[in-house]
Amino acid sequence: MSVGIGLRIGSLVSTLVVASNEPGTPDPIVIVRDTVLYVGSDGDVLLGGGDPPEGGEFVGTVTGFVARVGDPEGVEASDGTRYRAEDVVASAMRSLVRECEPLPTFGGRDGGTPTVVASYPSMWEADQIADLRNSLNYSGLGELSLLSDAEAVCAWFESEVSAKPGQLIGTYHVDDVGATVTLVRSGVSSGRSFRFAASRGSSPTAQLSTALGAFGWLPSNLDAVVVTGDGIVARDVVALRGVADALATKFGVHVVVGPGPEQAAALGAAIVAAGFRSATRPNKPIGLPPSYDVTEVLTAIRGPLLPADVVTDGDAVLSAAAAAVEVAEGPIEDPAEAGAVDVVTEPTVDAVVEGEGSAGRIVLRVLVVIALLALVAAVVAFLLL
Repeated sequence: MSVGIGLRIGSLVSTLVVASNEPGTPDPIVIVRDTVLYVGSDGDVLLGGGDPPEGGEFVGTVTGFVARVGDPEGVEASDGTRYRAEDVVASAMRSLVRECEPLPTFGGRDGGTPTVVASYPSMWEADQIADLRNSLNYSGLGELSLLSDAEAVCAWFESEVSAKPGQLIGTYHVDDVGATVTLVRSGVSSGRSFRFAASRGSSPTAQLSTALGAFGWLPSNLDAVVVTGDGIVARDVVALRGVADALATKFGVHVVVGPGPEQAAALGAAIVAAGFRSATRPNKPIGLPPSYDVTEVLTAIRGPLLPADVVTDGDAVLSAAAAAVEVAEGPIEDPAEAGAVDVVTEPTVDAVVEGEGSAGRIVLRVLVVIALLALVAAVVAFLLL
């Protein structure tokens, strides 16, 4: 039996997952915490709040640090102390892992302690990843492995949803300030991610077309798309479903909204830690639940951390989410205006689509069966002559 630990530090919500790839084992353990790091008077830290260390007290909190990794100015705590953001991320990861300690001495891929894999934002530059790596090494997490959110999300999709390995999968990740599009083939990111600011106003379909065209791919090369979110917009299921529907309609491929949806990367990281590798043959699912909709979120960070343009009164729709739905449901602009290449939009034979697309695929299969029966009849007639 192999046990894996996956984690992700999000802008508002951080998640740790403990999962096993052994059939019949219980569902994964999921720990969700607000992305607020509490600093104790003795220097100890705790992610998400709770009781202060014995004999001490919390003297400050740090928020908004994920987006500041690599920034030489660092991030300022509530007590005025400044920290390197990558050190704060490493401390947050250490706090989450500590909640699982003592780790068992079995279940790892090498037979020892379980492997720990953490994901990072797909649009990070190499120097940001290196900065976090150095901070993890310094904090005692040198054995922790890193992979991008997109690669982790695609590991979840290939393990739990897809029936065909080695696919070209697009990840469309939306947050409160924009969207990131990444293409992953056979488990590895195909070059850089594409970042689109929300103010740009281009549609999700044009953005995905831009990413495909940059690598010389057509929509017919695309097998699936996974939509994920982070921050406030991740809580608006209607907005994300609108994005997914727009992409499915435009490209005629299988599009799913990742579980959580901000937890998909942590689930995928746990799957990778448990030993999953994108292969040339289908992998058996390890039985992860389809989603975790109830999470301990936004309990300690309401108000000052919310973007200025977010509406928080009553049941009002968040402005970022509303914008995403408006773009998804509105007319698709000329891809050339969004910097995208001309694309072919007809669905392929293997596409998983709904409505008329499914009916067309059934008709095609019927025609193929009829043709095969006619061929068999012709062969039999020839042999009887």
